[in-house]
Amino acid sequence: MIEHQLTPILSIGLFVACILLFIVVFFMIYTIIQIKKASVALADFLAATDLKINPLIKETEETLKSIRTVSDDIGLATSNIKNISGTLSDLSNKVNALGLLAESLSDQLSIRASGVKAGITAALNVLFDKRKKGGS
Repeated sequence: MIEHQLTPILSIGLFVACILLFIVVFFMIYTIIQIKKASVALADFLAATDLKINPLIKETEETLKSIRTVSDDIGLATSNIKNISGTLSDLSNKVNALGLLAESLSDQLSIRASGVKAGITAALNVLFDKRKKGGS
């Protein structure tokens, strides 16, 4: 008698288990399909991104080369400016030395001119004094 009572319960349990198994299989198939769609969409996105990124990478490389060239040119210009500055400094020192030499020469000529002037004045005074005294 107990067996007769358990049989319907077991058959209902087996039926419920079969339905649950069917539902689980259905959801697994649905999940696999959705994962496949997502992976295809991701692959398409990555391919499109790759197509967009490659030209950007090439352009970035060209920009970096241009920046490197400009940087080298700036370095060369800076070096040239340093050379010009050094040359101008040397020229300034030489002009300053030339000015000092000219000032020294001017001072020496002024002293000599004063000496010659004093000598001529003294000679003329002596000559005039001799003439006043009746000398020749």
